[in-house]
Amino acid sequence: MISQIKLVTYLIELNEAILFYPKLRRFYKKHLPEDPKIFDVGANKGQSADFFFAIRPKAKITSFEPNPSLFTFLTKKYEGKSNLTLVNKGISNAKQLLPFYINQLDLTSSFEPLNPTSKYLAQKAHILGVKTSDIIRETIEIETITLRDYIKSQGITHIDLLKIDTEGHELKCLTGLFPITNCQIDRIQIENHQDDMYQTLDSFESIESVLVENGYQIEVSIKHGFGDFYEMIFKKS
Repeated sequence: MISQIKLVTYLIELNEAILFYPKLRRFYKKHLPEDPKIFDVGANKGQSADFFFAIRPKAKITSFEPNPSLFTFLTKKYEGKSNLTLVNKGISNAKQLLPFYINQLDLTSSFEPLNPTSKYLAQKAHILGVKTSDIIRETIEIETITLRDYIKSQGITHIDLLKIDTEGHELKCLTGLFPITNCQIDRIQIENHQDDMYQTLDSFESIESVLVENGYQIEVSIKHGFGDFYEMIFKKS
């Protein structure tokens, strides 16, 4: 089972490297300043941080990762990296304790409970070589904070890019950000995958509505290399 999960992870990463990241790279090389300030919500193993440092070595990145084991991994990986700040907190709509579901494929771990009747979930379990009931490897309690409170506490007045990839928890992240008056955020990148894997998956329309209400418009949509997933990049009007 473990070797099959590793194989699936490798194939996903290879697929993304060939089909997705080149398009994302072209966009950000054109639109990001030389020394951007970036918030990376849902750091995982540092894929986004590595991507941005490769095209903008002077970037200042704040990465949020709730999973304690992944946070330990990131701490060792980026030891001595002065322009990267790691925060071992979850991002949500309030300061609270929430169950965090660590999945066999850690890319899909989330604060959102899985939908046991999902055909998409059953398909994913089959690919991973596990039972649907075994997709969740561990459930732990995690302290969450809001982006609004963190930004205020750090005295941050400008962010070039806010990237949110929280596997179905994106709307709650935005609810904990807006309204915000003390900080200008130029762009927001958010993942759009409208499947039924999570019980409480919010529609992309509801996410877009919050962004539009706060002065953002879709600038570009970039398809991932696998599945019907897109990265939607919104720009402040």
